[in-house]
Amino acid sequence: MKKIRKNFRQYTIRAKITFLILILSFTVWGYWIIHPQDNLFIGLYNHYFYKTWCKNFELNDNLSCGEESLFTQEKFPDFHPGNWQKAVNYFTEKRKTEQNKPEFLIYLNNAKLMQQEKVTGKKSYTIAVAVPINRDAEGIAESWLRGAAQVQEEFNKNPKYPGLKIIIVNDKNNPDTVNKLAEYILSKKDIVTVIGHYASEVTKAALPVYQKHQIVVISPGATALRSDILAGHKYPDNFFFRTVNSVKVQTPLLIEKLQLANEEKVAIFYTPSSTYSKSALEEFRKRLDANKIIAIDISKSNFIPNKILNEVKKQGAKSLILIPDGHVNSLSFKNTLGLIYVNENQLPMGGQSVLYDRQILNRKNIVKNLLISIPWHPLTSPNQKVISKAQNLWGTGNIDAQTAMSYDAILVLAKALENVSINDSLQKQRLDIQQQLTTLQVEEGASGTISFDEYGDRKENISQIVRVVSVPRKCSEYEAMFVPINYNVSNLKCLDQEASQF
Repeated sequence: MKKIRKNFRQYTIRAKITFLILILSFTVWGYWIIHPQDNLFIGLYNHYFYKTWCKNFELNDNLSCGEESLFTQEKFPDFHPGNWQKAVNYFTEKRKTEQNKPEFLIYLNNAKLMQQEKVTGKKSYTIAVAVPINRDAEGIAESWLRGAAQVQEEFNKNPKYPGLKIIIVNDKNNPDTVNKLAEYILSKKDIVTVIGHYASEVTKAALPVYQKHQIVVISPGATALRSDILAGHKYPDNFFFRTVNSVKVQTPLLIEKLQLANEEKVAIFYTPSSTYSKSALEEFRKRLDANKIIAIDISKSNFIPNKILNEVKKQGAKSLILIPDGHVNSLSFKNTLGLIYVNENQLPMGGQSVLYDRQILNRKNIVKNLLISIPWHPLTSPNQKVISKAQNLWGTGNIDAQTAMSYDAILVLAKALENVSINDSLQKQRLDIQQQLTTLQVEEGASGTISFDEYGDRKENISQIVRVVSVPRKCSEYEAMFVPINYNVSNLKCLDQEASQF
């Protein structure tokens, strides 16, 4: 020992300090191996990160990572101070009593990931899902969030990949304010992709913001022609993708099934201020004799359904096409319902997915001649596993086309993330996601194979036609349901069961 002390005194001060630092480093390193939860650097990272994730998420700002409900305005106080385990416990209990509320599952998964990051330093991607939480479209918002939550749940169970956190955004289906909202979303600095928006005009208004920041936006709902959504903008690189077919694909099928003939007049009811509605009208004009089309504004405040119906019949209309906007103008859908009710099966009617709404089923006896083009139906889904998993997750198999399109949007994103490095800069992650989506082909979507063409549109034609049929109450509380046009109703599983399955 004396010899060691003598030799140590011979070294320079710098050498002694270096030696002591090495000894201390090896000691601390060994301790961290045995006690990883006490890792100082992980602790510092967690202190910075989990204090900044959700930072500046003011209450009532239309964004939530878990601090509040955007549906009920209920506040959840454990997120801001970073009490992640308490948040996990809280949302676990909420799920027991409100299993079918997707918002709670998303917040539960977010809290679980933050607790893991606090303990182990595990990293996560963050995406924003922008939905229309307003009186007319709240059901659509919940449907989209079910699809999002289901993919999040599945992705986070795979230990090979980083986690997936979701920020819910309420765009209010408002094209006038969404561009500022989009800037606000991206001010959070960790968003790698945005899923949204529902209405084509809302997507159109927000798209320049996403293109400017070079961040992918995937819409499960915007069906207007791409040229109408781009509104004359020419971007060198495309960051807009969608999992739903445009009206260019949907319209021919509807014309075929309605057996519309060029020599017959057709009355088309649309919303002039709607990007989607105008786009659909122009598509009908291209495929039918434009001179035989009677175009009527269905968003007028003085719209009187019975009077308008009589007028178009006098003009020789043999069928009605109903293309109101996507619940942006509150009068548009209301007037459409009124027109459907007064028609009472007099003239054949056709419409697109905005009419795939439970309010239609309330008058089952007078909508039997209504055909609707939609992107997906559970009875014809090529991936029944998605439905069975949804039934376990939500306590019901009653998922709709909006859920399926949202599921597909986030699934294809999740597949892209598998080939992106979370250690790269945020901008590189965004660009890599865009590159992945241009070539990716995913087989296990709710609607089957998912891939995009060079413009970001869905390659696969997934459109189909549904009609309304009467069923026993055990199949539907409305005693009516939408089924694919050629589906044999006697094959419904619910006819042999006590609980509704679809």
